[in-house]
Amino acid sequence: MNKLDLSDFFTTKAQSVDFSTRLSAVSQQVFATGFSLETTLIDQFGLQKKDKFIALLRDNTVKVESNSALQEFFAQLQTQISSLPVATITLAFEPDETALRDLSEWFFQNLNRQVLFDIQIDPDLIAGTAVLFNGKYQDLSVKGKFNQILTDTINNVKPDTTAPAAGHQSLEHFSLGRP
Repeated sequence: MNKLDLSDFFTTKAQSVDFSTRLSAVSQQVFATGFSLETTLIDQFGLQKKDKFIALLRDNTVKVESNSALQEFFAQLQTQISSLPVATITLAFEPDETALRDLSEWFFQNLNRQVLFDIQIDPDLIAGTAVLFNGKYQDLSVKGKFNQILTDTINNVKPDTTAPAAGHQSLEHFSLGRP
């Protein structure tokens, strides 16, 4: 079995754990009396993902009438899921499914491999993202640039020795940190 893109089923680390748990439940039922693959898949994954799962089985020429072939394929999927690399993505907002799918497609196209996301939320980033992947950290957010501009501005402004006008604050008391 080649490395599969399973992003139709999950994109985040938490989603992969849930998928893996549900896949284990399906695998445990394979040899049960009256086992129905389609019914079990619907119960565990819902109708849309059941259809995608059936297509995955067909694309990998798994004989769905063979319980041992199904269980072997499920074990291979579990192995692949556990070996997927994790990228910690820090964003200023909670991403929706479309944003996660776009990120997943970018990683798959550029690395030829699915990557799981461990999503962290940090509103202080302002915009953009910070990524930790394969031991490398890249801050692609606005926060660093904004802080640099602010620092440069503060350092280049000569302190005014007169009291600030009513309703105005001096830059000396300005902070981006949370109260």
